[in-house]
Amino acid sequence: MISLLYVDDEPELLNLGKLFLEREGEFSVTTTASSPEGLELMAGGTFDAIISDYQMPVMDGIEFLKQVRGMGRSTPFILFTGKGREEVVIEAINNGADFYLQKGGDARPQFAELRHKILAALERRRAVDALRDSEQRLSDIINFLPDATFAIDTAGKIIAWNKAIEMMTGMPATDMVGRGQYEYAIPFYTTRRPILIDLVLSPDEQYTKENYHDLLNAGTTITAETVIEKPGSDTVHIWAKASRLYDKNGNITGAIESVRDVTGQKKVDQTLRESEAKYRELVENANSIILKLDKSGNITFFNEFAQRFFGFTATEILGKPVVGTVVPAQESGSDRDLSHMIENIIRHPEDYVNNENENVTKNGDRVWIHWWNKPIYDRDGVFEGVLCVGTDITARKRIEDELRMENEKNRGLMNHAIDAIVVLDAETSMFTDANHRALELFGKTLAELRAMNFTGIFPAEFHEKYQGYFTDTARKGTGSHSLLVTGSDGRLIPVIVSSTAIDLGGRRHVMGIFHDISEIQMAQDALQLANKKLNLLSEITRHDIRNKLTVLGGYIELVRDHPQEPEYTMYVRKIQEIVGTIGENIEFTKLYQNLGVAAPGWQNVHDVFFHACARLDIRKIFVQSDTGDLEVFADPLLERAFYNLAENAIQHGGNVTTLRISAQKSRDGVTVMIEDNGMGVPPSDKISIFSKGFGKNTGLGLFLVREILSITGISITEIGEYHKGARFEIRVPHGKYRYSANKMADRCHIQITGSDAPEIPGNSR
Repeated sequence: MISLLYVDDEPELLNLGKLFLEREGEFSVTTTASSPEGLELMAGGTFDAIISDYQMPVMDGIEFLKQVRGMGRSTPFILFTGKGREEVVIEAINNGADFYLQKGGDARPQFAELRHKILAALERRRAVDALRDSEQRLSDIINFLPDATFAIDTAGKIIAWNKAIEMMTGMPATDMVGRGQYEYAIPFYTTRRPILIDLVLSPDEQYTKENYHDLLNAGTTITAETVIEKPGSDTVHIWAKASRLYDKNGNITGAIESVRDVTGQKKVDQTLRESEAKYRELVENANSIILKLDKSGNITFFNEFAQRFFGFTATEILGKPVVGTVVPAQESGSDRDLSHMIENIIRHPEDYVNNENENVTKNGDRVWIHWWNKPIYDRDGVFEGVLCVGTDITARKRIEDELRMENEKNRGLMNHAIDAIVVLDAETSMFTDANHRALELFGKTLAELRAMNFTGIFPAEFHEKYQGYFTDTARKGTGSHSLLVTGSDGRLIPVIVSSTAIDLGGRRHVMGIFHDISEIQMAQDALQLANKKLNLLSEITRHDIRNKLTVLGGYIELVRDHPQEPEYTMYVRKIQEIVGTIGENIEFTKLYQNLGVAAPGWQNVHDVFFHACARLDIRKIFVQSDTGDLEVFADPLLERAFYNLAENAIQHGGNVTTLRISAQKSRDGVTVMIEDNGMGVPPSDKISIFSKGFGKNTGLGLFLVREILSITGISITEIGEYHKGARFEIRVPHGKYRYSANKMADRCHIQITGSDAPEIPGNSR
């Protein structure tokens, strides 16, 4: 309810005015017969508006108005008097009166006009307050932007100088705001000269090209880079973006520029490129078979060693299924289906860390490979495929077969094997034999080795675990494990041990073949580090528009050479794709800088919501509005906020078939609800979704929604139940909503394509 203070020295007029103003229930009127008493009432409380007579004893209405304004009160003030002189009107307006209304005539139309003046004054005051708050918000936003930012008017005088540029230049805003004559160029170039912010207001193509590179000139916005070399200091790489500023009528009022020191980023980019080349060279030249499979078992990477080993070129092998190329569909001499094993590796990579299988080269040779398999996940933890590092164990397999057939014949082969081979007593776990490579690996003589339990070649912390492996192998007959052994120089060496139970002289033994995988492990570590580096590079390039601009400039240069088809079409398509990506960021900047530029106004929720939805492809979505004639006092970008919410439901809600907006009154105001029947929002994301940068795409949509609504004190939260749909609650406080006088029986709009869409659970249509 609107509270009024009515001051008049005529008691009957006070009573009459109170009756007329309070009869509709929208006003609460406090009356007093003197201005001094009115000041006392104001000191003890607040009023939404003041009505005062002019000619009163002790203190007239003009003096009363001066006292009110002197208290710092901006309360709407209406002078309601029988004096109709022009000088009284002028003096009242000059001292801050909102309206002047002359008494006389019929009471009903007179007080109806007074009511109209009161409401108009309140509306004007709300708009002024909201505009002032909006201007303050914009000032705060500029001041706390992470990039160094400043603005000038059309005369070249500095009108904004934020904290980030204070820190970058060492020049406080108090020393810079109001200065002209290119003062803003001195902290960067030590001289007065036009810079990017001037060139966006007064274009000079030749001057721009001479002083900047990597240019993107959109007419009203220029993005570019430059190098600053100050005497006695390091070279600094600067990225800058300048745009024109406009008033609400589209007139240019100045320009704004953001500056970013990208020197460190330039160094990181160079380091990443060098690291990528180094690690790719390491992988390509590793003496191991290295390949990658996607989720379907197709080969996506095949290093040079693998190409030489199997006899395939990259063109012949990439994109082909691994089963049917290097892996035969069925193991030789067996009913074992290798394609089934590969499928299991893809589905359950943790169960197949190591495996051995027979493979086939391009010319048909059969070879045995020991594979070390590692699942690959993207940065969001989604399984992408498998990294396989292989070692040719064909010779080892042959040795194992021959050893099982005749131990004495294989003695010579053991000593010439490239892998370490040992024989242990299955009951005592003691060494009984070893080849030359094993003695070299462990730094022991055969006599020393025979005096040891087999755990003596391993680090103490693994004795119990490895003893379990040995016992299990002796019982099952075979085994394969990744272990760490203590080498002759004391360092830990990763090995793959393939073990087989054999019978020697009627006593059960275990033969173990140790394959040194140090090189494989180093290659894997290098791959992991390269992956991290590449992820970091991807992170930087994805979120840094500078890189996109560089690529765009390159394609533009190619197009300028007038290439023939199909190159021309390809270049144009590439330019369109890059422009689209850049456009998302520029669109956000454009929208964000428009926040609060125009004064808020009353907007019909139903109409604005359906205007927003009409811009989306909602042909298969049931859209419903149950807001009636609700109007909210909001920023002109309210339609953009509704658009972002509807677009968010379509893009991220899964199979959304129903979208509904409704409203209900609450103790604190009105709650507008926008609901869908999609997947909803995980509980852990309900707060984060409104943060800048959160999400799968630009991460700007819901952040912008919150900012648009907050301009007029409207808040938004998400309270939907996960897997049952999103439910955004927009809380509109008292004074920021109303129901228009032109009531409609049914303002519900429905759009259905195909069969009836399902309702949102718990809600009726």
